[in-house]
Amino acid sequence: MIVGATNYDVADQLADVGMEAIHPKASKPMERAGIPIRLKNTFEPEHPGTLITTDYVGERARVEIVTGSDKVTLVEIHDPSMVGTVGFDLGIMEIFRRHNASYILKATNANSIAHLLWDRSVTRALIDELEEHYHLVTVKPSAIVSAIGSNISIPGVLARAAQALATAEVNVNCVSQTLRQVNMQFIVEREDYKKSIIALNHSLCVNSGTPVPVA
Repeated sequence: MIVGATNYDVADQLADVGMEAIHPKASKPMERAGIPIRLKNTFEPEHPGTLITTDYVGERARVEIVTGSDKVTLVEIHDPSMVGTVGFDLGIMEIFRRHNASYILKATNANSIAHLLWDRSVTRALIDELEEHYHLVTVKPSAIVSAIGSNISIPGVLARAAQALATAEVNVNCVSQTLRQVNMQFIVEREDYKKSIIALNHSLCVNSGTPVPVA
């Protein structure tokens, strides 16, 4: 299914989970200058393709795309000294930077910070250094499933997504959604990746009358 129009924010969300229609570093000068990009299929030159602009917002709130990856690893740091310590996660970020590891998702509570990284970024050297500095480091091969749209500010959509995963007997290990509400992200067991994609497609896209999304 071709998404006829979207914005740079959505394109970045897709790139963040490995669906790079256009590399974010290549698109940033265009985005800052307010220049649209049109992506077309070489084998269908008559098709208008997808137009990416800075300010596109869907006419109605809906999930447009469900996607994800099962080539990710969750790295959680648990440390009792974390609570109330200003800038605690700065040390973690410095270790990530030294090992050229960029995270996709971050979830935190009083004593734990979990980061989702691409499998290729999780090296023995990285984990060894984290274990030298922090109380407990847990490394868990995982999968991420995302529900993305230019306007997904829909009351109850997060609950519906969680219920769809529960009905499919999928346990959610981490969840993330920001104020911009363009991307809901769920971290699940790696073996549950495919059925999670199917469950979210069925609940958020097929049943809601939106276009069948790309998975």
